[in-house]
Amino acid sequence: MKKFPYLLGHGEIASLYGVERQTSQLWKTRGVLGEPDVVISGNPYWLLKTVFGLADDGVREYSAERLKEYKAGIDGGYAVDDVAELPDIVGLKEIPWIFGKKYMDVYQWRVRKSFVPEDAMISGSPLWLLDTVLQDAEQRGRPIVQEGIDRIRAGEREQIKPRGRKPSAEPKPEPKSLPEARVFRAGEHSVEDVAAFAAELMNAGFSMTVRPKR
Repeated sequence: MKKFPYLLGHGEIASLYGVERQTSQLWKTRGVLGEPDVVISGNPYWLLKTVFGLADDGVREYSAERLKEYKAGIDGGYAVDDVAELPDIVGLKEIPWIFGKKYMDVYQWRVRKSFVPEDAMISGSPLWLLDTVLQDAEQRGRPIVQEGIDRIRAGEREQIKPRGRKPSAEPKPEPKSLPEARVFRAGEHSVEDVAAFAAELMNAGFSMTVRPKR
């Protein structure tokens, strides 16, 4: 019988506590919810024991009914109290390592239904036991790459990418100082005077806006 550990992402945590998904993410940002117990394919997951800890201070309370629904949705689900007890689990970002393929190759396998269905869908992301993937590969005669399997068994996973732009190590140059504004009046200046000043600005890399006045 297949067994899969209870893991929760922000979607399941929010549902359990009756809040918006963004609230669960905010708990993580503010440190109310600790660092994820495991990251798979760049997505964070927490053990059920960790999630229960959010109710320890009495401020939050999870729904027993929603907990029951969550457990019913995990085929062969069971509780794990320590991360060290987790089996090897992979997502769509690690599976290509197993076969020496690209992400889109595995995606196409799934589209064509020539790949084993996921063992669990957590917060909208499919997860597989490594053993499930290897058994499917053997049945289909797909060659595997031992190096990729070793990476997974050693605990390597695709990590969460930091949001926002990476700060540049090079200091930004000081912006050029703007030239003094000039006023051109009919009868006092020629079209050539205006064109010469405009060319000067454009050649220096500046932009300009022309606002006519009476």
